[in-house]
Amino acid sequence: MTFSGGTPSAFKNTANVITIKFKGKKVGSAKLSYSKGSILAADGKGTDVYTAGGEATIEVKEAAPAAAEPAEEPGEETGDVSVVPIAPNIVSKIHAKQEQWYGTSTADFSWKNPIDVTGVRVFFTDKEDATPNINLKVTDVTHLETNIGDGVWFFLVQIRNEFGWGVVGKRKILVDTTPPLEFDFRLDAEGEIPRLIFTAEDKTSGVDRYEIATGSTTLASLRVSDLVDGGTPVPAQPGGVQVLAIRAFDKAGNVTEVTKELDLPKVEKANKKEEAPPSVWTWERILLLILAVSTGALTTSLYYSRKNAQEEHSKILRDVIAVRDKNDKVFAAMREEFEQMIQDFDEKPQLTPAERDFLERMKEVLDISEELVDTGIENLKKTVKGQ
Repeated sequence: MTFSGGTPSAFKNTANVITIKFKGKKVGSAKLSYSKGSILAADGKGTDVYTAGGEATIEVKEAAPAAAEPAEEPGEETGDVSVVPIAPNIVSKIHAKQEQWYGTSTADFSWKNPIDVTGVRVFFTDKEDATPNINLKVTDVTHLETNIGDGVWFFLVQIRNEFGWGVVGKRKILVDTTPPLEFDFRLDAEGEIPRLIFTAEDKTSGVDRYEIATGSTTLASLRVSDLVDGGTPVPAQPGGVQVLAIRAFDKAGNVTEVTKELDLPKVEKANKKEEAPPSVWTWERILLLILAVSTGALTTSLYYSRKNAQEEHSKILRDVIAVRDKNDKVFAAMREEFEQMIQDFDEKPQLTPAERDFLERMKEVLDISEELVDTGIENLKKTVKGQ
């Protein structure tokens, strides 16, 4: 094989070394010779420095099988090769949570385009795996959809740069603008406990909760899971012929109300006189804990102060005064917080006599505790001074 002016498959000149690559057509040997040529020096005159050619024998063998290259994930870089854009993050102010149902047929979307964007396309569809096909301007970063039907929808955004289209970004929204279907209810007074029997249905998001009311008064609010055998006990009310309303809410907040005139049996409110609300007992624990810690710390201080009273009168007196000042601040804060709590509970009409008795007892505990601690401090001051 002789090369004389043909076109090699690759030609490279690096650091004054000429490299020529040839591609063999079949297995065998071939001779390579350079019969003539010229190499011009960079001396400003173009002096030909070529002296003589040469020849070589080349063995052409079967090429080794090429190793399979791993598939590149979208958005990654391989060496110094740039890649297509990653999936854009899409947000919505109206449909802020993707897994929550909303009772509106309008949806807004926004995203950010990278600096190297050369194309943007979008698509609003009920198919999650669809391909965007509506082209926008490269400056567009918002989109508004109106008159959306009920169901599960997806807004797709795909961005292109000089290397191609990137990964599709997705935003799911849940739309339900239709209230639950009309339903009926009845009174079942044959059993030991009178019950209201009803069940509502919502085809899109599902029924979330019920309210039972007479006029403007809500008698009960319950979840779907609270119903037993399709009903619930008649809520507390004075009884007699009343116009009863049952409202069914779906998970998007849409409501269907059904009313009916019924002769209801009288149902007394549950007796809770001996029970205190959880918040009151929580406050009791907190206050008693503060009192215990404060009294314990003060008792310890008094003990060690009495023990060393004869050795460091002036130092102990300063410590006692500091303890008194801290004690005043602690009890002032406790009293302010406790009085606010009492005021909050006094404003609640449903506060039971037992709860009011408890609050009054706590007032007395606070007064007695503060008085005992103050008396202890004064006695200790007298002891330190030698009175």
